[in-house]
Amino acid sequence: MATNILQSPIKQATLQPPITSLQETAETIQIDALQYAHTKSTQSIQAADLAELLQRHDFFDQFKLGMAERIADTLAAHDEHVQAIYYFDPYLNADAETETFAPLDATVNLLVLVESKSAALESFITALDGALTQQVRKLPSPLLVSLASILNAILITQEDVAQRRGYAVLLSSMFLKPRQVY
Repeated sequence: MATNILQSPIKQATLQPPITSLQETAETIQIDALQYAHTKSTQSIQAADLAELLQRHDFFDQFKLGMAERIADTLAAHDEHVQAIYYFDPYLNADAETETFAPLDATVNLLVLVESKSAALESFITALDGALTQQVRKLPSPLLVSLASILNAILITQEDVAQRRGYAVLLSSMFLKPRQVY
């Protein structure tokens, strides 16, 4: 009978959408980044709940760095033309003599050095950003709940670096030196 195959409307409403591998990747990146930040914290800070930790600059900066490293691994595994990936924080002031903090910014800024730019890599970055943004919105942070995008991955080539064009100039910057994460 055909009615045995069909599910009731109540049963259908409770079904969860299938988890895609991109969603699983985003969840893994988030979990790994939180663990990374947690291990970089002192024991007294580790005792705080997650909502409090996400408001601390030191924890949040480590969380973003952990995200950058995991995202870099994911991008490099996805595209063989990725040569190197650098993380930078435009609000970081290495010369600051006081511990004044800029407002928390959730954006993970990456320079992705590639052999050549491709629409496929750009599409993957856009999809990964969507999945990551959706994932981090679940964290107990007012900053993250309303987030529209978390990933700012800028593709650059060796030619861009050689000609000091656009964001590639950051690789030779004395003031905002990016950190290589891949």
